[in-house]
Amino acid sequence: MNDEIRAPQIRVLDDQNKQVGLMSSYEALVEARKRGIDLVEIAPKAVPPVAKLIELNKYLYLLAKKEKNESHGKTEVKEIKLGLFVAENDAARLASRAKDFLEKNHQVKLSLWLKGRQLELKQEAREFLARFIAQVGIAKTVSEPVMQGKVLRVIITQQK
Repeated sequence: MNDEIRAPQIRVLDDQNKQVGLMSSYEALVEARKRGIDLVEIAPKAVPPVAKLIELNKYLYLLAKKEKNESHGKTEVKEIKLGLFVAENDAARLASRAKDFLEKNHQVKLSLWLKGRQLELKQEAREFLARFIAQVGIAKTVSEPVMQGKVLRVIITQQK
């Protein structure tokens, strides 16, 4: 910021993100002092480095606000793979894992793999998925289960 910028040439932006031009660090600092604001380096690794004419507190506030918005709305889709004849304790463990993912605001994709003769048991597979979702407890389906090749898939989210 201000006198700490060591690059000989910098690209300068105003507070509206409009390009002021390419100038020396000294000229940019004079321009900032003329306007009564700070010169803040925002992209030091760019060629030439980019600096912005803005009050330092306002820049820090906007940076914090941007980081908060980026981290706040992030959801990932986690996948849990199931088999049609999984043991009860394994199903309970996987349901607990799915519940943990949902509590962390992630979506969960349940993939029920059908092998060989199990492909004829599509209705039983749908019933198994319904029981599994009920076992999770806090889940609701985003869409109906869809058969994709040998896999029956459904995405669940946390109930509000």
